[in-house]
Amino acid sequence: MLKTILDPISEIVCFIGKRGVGKSTLMAHFVDEYLKTQAVQRWELSEKIIREENARRKKPLSFPNAPPIYSNTKYNLKTRAGIKIEPITITGKEIGVTINDEEYKDLFPAPLIVLDEAENEFVSKGEHLPKGQLKFLMQCRHYRVLMLLAAPRAVFIHKDIRASGVRVIEPQRFVNEYDAFNRICKTTWYCREFRDTSALEEYIATDGKSGAYIETTYTHNGNVRELVDSFEYERDFFPKEGKDFETQ
Repeated sequence: MLKTILDPISEIVCFIGKRGVGKSTLMAHFVDEYLKTQAVQRWELSEKIIREENARRKKPLSFPNAPPIYSNTKYNLKTRAGIKIEPITITGKEIGVTINDEEYKDLFPAPLIVLDEAENEFVSKGEHLPKGQLKFLMQCRHYRVLMLLAAPRAVFIHKDIRASGVRVIEPQRFVNEYDAFNRICKTTWYCREFRDTSALEEYIATDGKSGAYIETTYTHNGNVRELVDSFEYERDFFPKEGKDFETQ
């Protein structure tokens, strides 16, 4: 059986680390591996879940025209067959289960959700998440949700998300290998990985001095930088239209 990089049913994975250690590119590698090994099967699963629901409805729900992927980041994604995939745009505040006056985006079943700079996507860490988002986190396995989040530090991942049972990966460094034309042909990340919530919380409380983790490596064959723009937020720093740079 083909080995998959993510749980075939449901999982939340958080990538943490300082600037420049490769967390965003490692997350892009996970998305690429997902497309190569899991996307087709989960697309079929999404359609199966919708067909079962449609049997109970008067007006049928539509089916996804591609593996359902939602993201706040632009990716250059292709399936193993070379078909280009355009993620559906989403923000953290749009993710949840609609309850009473709380309304959230209706997602296809068995989605992959990818949020970079996740510390900006949810309410501040001093508050509890809204009830609809808490319900989503606690019950997302029922909807076969896979979610990838990236943030500079684990403490920046909302405590309610951490408490939902996440896998946390902290790249320590990465190594690029180059071909004869000086193009990146391979990248390897060397990581610390936490699969136990109490160990992660100890790691946070001691500022990385204590807390059990395992050491893992991940390897991407090809140029991972072709998948994601590492400078996507560059334009956020430019002056607004009609204004110019300040020189004094």
